[in-house]
Amino acid sequence: MGLVFSLILLLMMKSSVLWEIRLWCMMMFSLLSLKYLSGESWGMYNYYMYIDILSSILVLLSFWISGLMLLASYKSVKYNNNKMVLFSSIVLMLCMLIILFFMMTSLLLFYLFFEMSLLPTIMLILGWGYQPERLQAGLYFMLYTVFASLPLLLGILMVGMINSSYMMDMFKYNSFSLNMSFLWLGMMLFAFLVKLPLYSMHLWLPKAHVEAPIAGSMVLAGVLLKLGGYGLMRFLYMFSLMNLYFDELIMVICLWGGVMTSMICVGQSDIKSLIAYSSIGHMGMMAGGVMSKFMCGWEGGILMMFSHGLCSSGLFCMGNLLYEKINSRSLFLYGGLLNINSITSLFWFMMCISNMGAPPFINLISEIMLFMSLYMYSWLFIMIILIMVFMGGLYNLIMYVSIQFGSNMSFYNAMYSENSSEYLLILLHLIPLLLFMVNISYLTKIFMI
Repeated sequence: MGLVFSLILLLMMKSSVLWEIRLWCMMMFSLLSLKYLSGESWGMYNYYMYIDILSSILVLLSFWISGLMLLASYKSVKYNNNKMVLFSSIVLMLCMLIILFFMMTSLLLFYLFFEMSLLPTIMLILGWGYQPERLQAGLYFMLYTVFASLPLLLGILMVGMINSSYMMDMFKYNSFSLNMSFLWLGMMLFAFLVKLPLYSMHLWLPKAHVEAPIAGSMVLAGVLLKLGGYGLMRFLYMFSLMNLYFDELIMVICLWGGVMTSMICVGQSDIKSLIAYSSIGHMGMMAGGVMSKFMCGWEGGILMMFSHGLCSSGLFCMGNLLYEKINSRSLFLYGGLLNINSITSLFWFMMCISNMGAPPFINLISEIMLFMSLYMYSWLFIMIILIMVFMGGLYNLIMYVSIQFGSNMSFYNAMYSENSSEYLLILLHLIPLLLFMVNISYLTKIFMI
């Protein structure tokens, strides 16, 4: 509760160094929220707010990514004085709405904050996007998510009317009879599957990513996709939906989507589009692990949400640094950057191997756990998993090689240089991916209650 009131005070503050104050406060809040990781397994209550081990790791991720969004936008917004105060206020408001979503126990407030998080994101895309096509991207984003979440609202109202309560724990700890067809409950999950996004409902994501500014891409990849994963896990856990007859269909779509988006990534020339499509494959695999109903699938899904949030956000940051220097996102125009800046080349290599799920990053642990759960569900999935692993390595290596090797283009020269804040930005993405390996056993406490 104190963190929420602090965010409201930050929104009202006026100062000549407002940007720096907000940046430091977000990073301090992320360090303060580390205490939630050591919370009890049944969580902590505070009026309508409830934080347990499942939501605490996502609250921490939200604060961390929000602070890094301000750091990444320093050149494009603060340095160019591009509506600086309004931008940082929207970032803070978005962070507050997302954190309230993760901490709600009332289903109606849960839905309210799920929908309200769209508005600041749309404002980021429309206000600070790069090209006129951002209007179409904003429209896609709004229509897909609002249309898909209407059945969720109707379902929540029906559940509340039947059981005279909207509190999540009433369903989790009491054996209420849900007099609703499983088809309708499946329609409620549809809103979260579009937000993930599930393959075949993913068209809004590459469009929104390509047209969004760097902060918009970071929050979309780092946090907003996790709203879908968190909602899916919370609903399956709360309503004990362990015998859905359409979960096989969802799993097949998720895995097939992972293979298809990996193939699309191999043929991409736009670097932001490539990273966006790789997000669809990763989150589809996470949804498949969750729908398998195995413990290692759920734990791997949470770990995938955390690791993918940092890794994908870091890749978008590095793509944006190239865009600011070269003014192009085409992989055909990059090349030979290893000869110009070898430290950035090392960072690119670490981000790429993290994205493909290689040691020493926690992405490896999450992918192993998800693959185990999918194999236990059906041995037939083993071929799809092998193709996904191969294609994941392929498109990440293609991206790395096409950027770093080859001959230098004539329109950039040795003047290409990074500054210390850009190095700091990348390191703040990489260090948590390495440090979380120390506390990997944290996940085993999540669903033991």
